[in-house]
Amino acid sequence: MSTNQRSIPATYMRGGTSKGVFFHSRDLPPAGDERDELLLRIMGSPDPLQIDGMGGTYSSTSKVVVVDGTHNNTVSYWFGQVSIAQASIDWNGNCGNLTTAVGPFAVEEGLVPSHEPVTTLTLHNGNTETTIETSVPIHNGTFKVDGDHVVDGVPGSGAPVVTRYLDPAGKTTGHLLPTGRSVTEVYLPSGQLLQVSVVDAASVFAFIQASELGVDLERDTASLNAEHAVLELIEYVRSQLAVQLDRVEEPALAATQSATVPRIMLFEPGTGKTTVNARAVMMGQFHRALPMTGALCLAAAVHTPGTLVHTRLQQPASPEVIIGHPKGQAVVEVAAEQRDNCVLIHSLGVTRTARRIMDGNVYVPT
Repeated sequence: MSTNQRSIPATYMRGGTSKGVFFHSRDLPPAGDERDELLLRIMGSPDPLQIDGMGGTYSSTSKVVVVDGTHNNTVSYWFGQVSIAQASIDWNGNCGNLTTAVGPFAVEEGLVPSHEPVTTLTLHNGNTETTIETSVPIHNGTFKVDGDHVVDGVPGSGAPVVTRYLDPAGKTTGHLLPTGRSVTEVYLPSGQLLQVSVVDAASVFAFIQASELGVDLERDTASLNAEHAVLELIEYVRSQLAVQLDRVEEPALAATQSATVPRIMLFEPGTGKTTVNARAVMMGQFHRALPMTGALCLAAAVHTPGTLVHTRLQQPASPEVIIGHPKGQAVVEVAAEQRDNCVLIHSLGVTRTARRIMDGNVYVPT
């Protein structure tokens, strides 16, 4: 074995429609520039192919999770969105799909005791200070991988892992409506006034009705990602909102200093049993499925009076929000309480599947 490479214990896991590399914090440098440089090297960024690392060239597969440890049956973890094109990692947001895998990881690594048939434990996301209750199926003392639950966008089926985000509003910005308004206006370069609803619940998303930007949500992802002018316009809106949210001092800094706050989601009202249809834009590209924190935030917007999502609905908001996306549907369970035209979001829950794909050591040149 080469002596000029450093080996680091790592686990490659899928959660929902995302994949990422999981680490124990004890195996990495302290949080900061040294840790970021190491993780960028591990993932092979910046490089569109991430050919010399573990990254998968898409936003949904260029992710890391660092698990800090356990205290009083609470597992603390950090999520990092690793840029593909730039040498940066955004630690501001969370990933709902990979959060699904944190509970199984904790069980399989022996961080928490397991109890059959289901072990319920608490997660603490350090990025957003959110508390999450998760229920992990157990068989023979460890995570039960196989089952009948199907996640649209993932081949096959698996055991259902439930995650409930408790009191999720305002964890990143301090407010469910970070701009102080249910509808915020952004002037486009053309002078057109665009209406946007910014919501902070599980993550921070800005919701725009797709027709306002001339986007057809039925188009395939590849053709949408070929619309460079549309993607540039969406990033322009996102960068303007990052300034309004005091995340950056000027729009040009948003791509590197606030890549995940806010994220952008385009929507249209659903028909039939579908509450709303949506397409998220992540790291400058249309997402191939649906980010789960985006689904959670969208479900909160459905229940928040005055938001564009709420006012455009063709049916009353239900505790079960069914979201149409490119790979099928996702369902979010909302526990909310209406008070004097305001809403209290008690919890947002989803059921996904997860699986350990590989574990061992990842190598980086010294």
